[in-house]
Amino acid sequence: MPVVLARVDQRLIHGLIVNQWAQSLKAKRFMVVDDVVSQNEDLKASMRMSKPSGTGMSIINTEKAITNFKNGNYDAQRVFVLVKEPSKLLELIDAGIEIPKVNLGIMFAENGRTPVTKFIALNDEEKADIKKIQEKGIPVTVQYVPADPEEDITKYLK
Repeated sequence: MPVVLARVDQRLIHGLIVNQWAQSLKAKRFMVVDDVVSQNEDLKASMRMSKPSGTGMSIINTEKAITNFKNGNYDAQRVFVLVKEPSKLLELIDAGIEIPKVNLGIMFAENGRTPVTKFIALNDEEKADIKKIQEKGIPVTVQYVPADPEEDITKYLK
């Protein structure tokens, strides 16, 4: 299974991801799955500049991600999937992509979201999507950086 972790983080690629998470996970490929960002060449170029040497980076739309996974393009890699919202992960999971665990990073208190932790705000649709992911047997955790204790999101969804 090439995916080592999927993280929901509205910032996608940033310092904590490349400096702490990548090391902790021993990730060899960062995969940003976002239908809007994948079309913005300037944003993609700036994200690629942050990539640690010796790693790969894909910034692609959902359809391309599913196709690439199904074609086995990443089978020999340790892939760290990054998305902005849980619904994107549900699309991947529903398409048969194996995701062992979902980590919630930063989700800003905007667009109808209400805070559930210091760094995570969710709307009702996102809460429902997280529950659907959990119903598929995939753990969903809260962990800002790898050194923090991992917490099950369930206690914050009540």
